[in-house]
Amino acid sequence: MNRWAGLSVFLLAVLLVGGCAVYTPRDIHAVEELIRQAGSAGAQKKAAYEYYSAVEHLNIAKEELSEADDEHAKVFGDKARAMAEKALQKSK
Repeated sequence: MNRWAGLSVFLLAVLLVGGCAVYTPRDIHAVEELIRQAGSAGAQKKAAYEYYSAVEHLNIAKEELSEADDEHAKVFGDKARAMAEKALQKSK
């Protein structure tokens, strides 16, 4: 039974580590590029809410990342990406 308990703990640890949120400067750059594309398509006027929401969520993601809070950086970064994509779509 001890063997199974050890295996269970190992598998749980693998699942927890595998599910950790990691947000990187590369992710930030990708969202910045989406925001630039939306801006070039006129999103500031055509999709103002989505555009400025993306900008502000990205600013918060950058701040969270600078504080080494990957989990919150990912949450805000993902929201920024979603809003930037919506802004880009509405601007086309």
